[in-house]
Amino acid sequence: MEQKREILVIEDDAQTAQWMRFMLEKDGWTVHHAADGKAAKAAIAGGAAMPWLITLDLGLPDASGVDLMVEIKGTPGWQRVPVVVVTATPKDENVNWAITKGARAYLVKPFNPEELQATVKRLARKPS
Repeated sequence: MEQKREILVIEDDAQTAQWMRFMLEKDGWTVHHAADGKAAKAAIAGGAAMPWLITLDLGLPDASGVDLMVEIKGTPGWQRVPVVVVTATPKDENVNWAITKGARAYLVKPFNPEELQATVKRLARKPS
C-alpha cells in the first residue's frame, strides 16, 4: 500500500506556514498545519492521520519543539516519520541535539524555497 503524500507543518508563524504550504503543495504534497504546541500534540496523539513527513519549528507557544520531537519519536508508528527541523535557532546551538533525537534535516530560517523543496525531495527518495 502506498503511503499518502501528507506533510504536517508544525509552525506558529502564519506567514511562514502559508508559504511552506504553498511550496509543498506545488510539489504535490497535501499539507496539514499545527499552529502551536497544543495542536501538534493533538495530531500526534491521534487527532490526525500519520503524515509521511513533519516539519517542526522549535520555538512554539504551548509546547517546546524539543519536547515535541521527543514525543514524536516516542509515539508508536510516528517514530519512523522523518522530521525536518525548521527554526530560527542557529544550527550550531541545536543541530547535534536534533540529529541525535532523530531529525533527518535542519533548516535555519530564513531559508529559500528551493532548500525546503530539495530537502523534502531528498527524503522522499530515501527509505525510512
